Amino acid sequence: MNKKNKKILVLGASSDIGFRVLNLLNSKGYQIGAHCNTNDKILKKYQKNTKSKFKIFKKKLINQKDSVDLINSFLKWSGNIDVLVHLTGNVSKVSHWTKIKQSNLIEDFKINFSSTFFVVQKVFNAMKKNKGGKIILAGTSSATHGGGEDSFGYGLSKLNLIYLSKAVARFGGKYNIICNCVNPGYINTKFHSKVMKRSKKSLEIRKTKTKLGRSGQPEEIAEFINFLISDKTDFFTGQNLNIDGGDWI
Repeated sequence: MNKKNKKILVLGASSDIGFRVLNLLNSKGYQIGAHCNTNDKILKKYQKNTKSKFKIFKKKLINQKDSVDLINSFLKWSGNIDVLVHLTGNVSKVSHWTKIKQSNLIEDFKINFSSTFFVVQKVFNAMKKNKGGKIILAGTSSATHGGGEDSFGYGLSKLNLIYLSKAVARFGGKYNIICNCVNPGYINTKFHSKVMKRSKKSLEIRKTKTKLGRSGQPEEIAEFINFLISDKTDFFTGQNLNIDGGDWI
């Protein structure tokens, strides 16, 4: 995929990892669509300070229509799509798995899987016409190990992205569509402190459990995603890639 001016859509660009990815890709002069669910302030501020020309797409992704509308808006602006970087995800309610309600489980699947599936479905068809492209999905490394007791729906729904990435790689190969799933482990982001409401003490304990004895940084995930976007990984597809400091060894 030897193109200098790649057209890239980053889902979840206002998240800690997403923002680092946006910053890195923006420095390379790509044509970028930066998606966020609600928090576009950080993107507008960054855009103003750097005088960047990326396009902000503010859209909540809950159902098929949301997903289709987003991709249609991006394609109308860009003409086509070369790379999709998916970095969205959330926990509808922090609750022990033995007490989770059906409504919360369904919400987790809407946020973390079904909306992503319909984005990928739409992007896949666009990439077929464009004779190729790259799709990078973001799971979580704990998904294949039972996940967390109080983020059960999140882990279960993210696990489906591993299946999806392999299916897209399998069915998309003949169209030169490459797909991989990146699975961050314990990364130093607001997901743990604000969404999961972990205390400073518990976070300090948590990072010692990785084999490297520290948390990962958003920049490390961004650099790896940048590598996957590059032409150096054009023979690299269908892989489930954990970036977790050896957490589950």
